[in-house]
Amino acid sequence: MSTSWRQRALERNREANRRFFAELASPPSSDDAYEEELRRNWLEAARHYDPQAALSEELTVRLRGEAAERGALDFRVGDALLRPLRDGVAAAARKDVELELTGLSRGSTVLHVRPKVESSEEEANLGRVDSSTADPAMRDLLKLVDAAENEQDVRRWERIIPGLDGVVHALDRFDLSMEMRWRSLDGTVRSSSLSSRGKSYMRSLRELKTYRSRLAVAGTITELRMSGIVKVKTGNTRQSKAYDVHIDPDDLMAMHLELGMPVSFLIEVVKKKDQLGRERSTEYRFVRVAETQDGLFET
Repeated sequence: MSTSWRQRALERNREANRRFFAELASPPSSDDAYEEELRRNWLEAARHYDPQAALSEELTVRLRGEAAERGALDFRVGDALLRPLRDGVAAAARKDVELELTGLSRGSTVLHVRPKVESSEEEANLGRVDSSTADPAMRDLLKLVDAAENEQDVRRWERIIPGLDGVVHALDRFDLSMEMRWRSLDGTVRSSSLSSRGKSYMRSLRELKTYRSRLAVAGTITELRMSGIVKVKTGNTRQSKAYDVHIDPDDLMAMHLELGMPVSFLIEVVKKKDQLGRERSTEYRFVRVAETQDGLFET
């Protein structure tokens, strides 16, 4: 009996929604706009009876690919995907934002995720809330995904990129693509997707360029390793800079260096940077013993 009542109520609701949108002069231009209009109308109507009525916020992640066709989620996929997703949201929010997996549904595989709400007496006294710490962070993440999918400049979201890069690693590992939809407390709905095009663009940002320069370094040897590393400390204070200088092991043996010995080296500085200019590695390579004509020393 109750099932029949619910079914009739759903049908009446669908018909009312259909008539409402049919009568609009400018119907919604997208699925997001359509759902957003429904959510905001519901919120307005609900608050007519209860001023404290509120919507819930949720992120749905629809995975597409052979590994997601069964509507089930391999634990390896969940672990690989959700951790960098959380890291990206936390980076965007500039604080820890815990995410909870609240459900899994079919249609490929759809993950239902929401920010964890910490209940407290103080929060309970805030009354009606239409925003959260996670909301602007989620919107920024979706903007980044959209920019990557359209191969646009993503440097304005640089702090979130490592999180999305981790998501791309996970998707690549299981040959998946994804669609994301964020539903805010105020009724806003935003979507973005990451296909092979967007993943390829994110991978291209990892490509490294090598930059070389030379530097004369003077200091004291504080460490010697048989593998070919000589640590040269340029001063006597704890804050003084130290260089791990790479020297061919055979050359190192022939140089007869000792701990505490003062040295002056001309070194090659080899830096590798990605396509966004972020430094990924720096290596110091021995060229030769330096002399005064080599110019200023780093001390």
